Amino acid sequence: MAVRRLWLLNFDADEELARPVGYTPAAAVLTRFASLATRLRGLVPPGDAVLEEWNEKTELPGGALEGRAFCPTPRALRVLRGAGATLPDAPSLDILRRVNHRAFCAELGSFLPGARYVRNREELGTTLASRGGPWVLKRAFGFAGRGRQRLRSNELDAPVEPFVRASIDSGEGLEVEPWVDRVLDVGLHGYVSRSGHVTMGDPTRQDVDDAGAWIESTSLVSGTLLSAEQEALESEGERTAEALFRAGYFGPFGIDAFRWKDETGRLRFNPRSEINARYGMGWAIGMRGRRPDLGA
Repeated sequence: MAVRRLWLLNFDADEELARPVGYTPAAAVLTRFASLATRLRGLVPPGDAVLEEWNEKTELPGGALEGRAFCPTPRALRVLRGAGATLPDAPSLDILRRVNHRAFCAELGSFLPGARYVRNREELGTTLASRGGPWVLKRAFGFAGRGRQRLRSNELDAPVEPFVRASIDSGEGLEVEPWVDRVLDVGLHGYVSRSGHVTMGDPTRQDVDDAGAWIESTSLVSGTLLSAEQEALESEGERTAEALFRAGYFGPFGIDAFRWKDETGRLRFNPRSEINARYGMGWAIGMRGRRPDLGA
């Protein structure tokens, strides 16, 4: 009997990883999934089915189903199991939380001047005092430009205080980065097998809005990156894959990077600003048909 793959597109995975106990997406969140699904180019192969949580009238295909998830969180696996699909081999929740936590990326080194992951008020104050603003503060988990606040100076504004308090008091901490003038956003995607074999894709161009939310991914035109930028991006992709494997992770991943302009007008490059240990919106575009994830 032929087996069809059934995909669950849980684009809110970072929300669940931030507070996994009892997490249930709101109706408004599921509604946003519908729009994102139409813009997710190439990830779901022809003939595969999507479990449309946003559509009350969705019908599941008959026969044997092999489950796939945008990120195999506990909720995603429960939903797939409830739909009668066999569950994919997946890392544990603890591993997913560790490798998607912004501190994991920071542990591999930061490339922006003054950037630091902080766990308490003292570290936050020291970091902000190291240079003038503006700054951007990011929670441990976030997506689509959410979970962040901007500081105009190196002083905490009153409206930002509750955001900081909640992040520090939760024990998760904050990523503190200087706000820079980004002129080109790119991504690099790959796949780490359970045995540690790595399949890398090609760089993609990422269009984002002013808040950092993803708009569109396209193949990056050859020659867009300088040779030094290309080498740095590929090096960080390999380092990230190795770090993910050492942490016990296997599956799809991606890193974000960007070219930016400093205060003197000089162009500089950040070869790894974020790590996403899951599928990404541009993952299939960057992989260009290299699909080790589709094996049984």
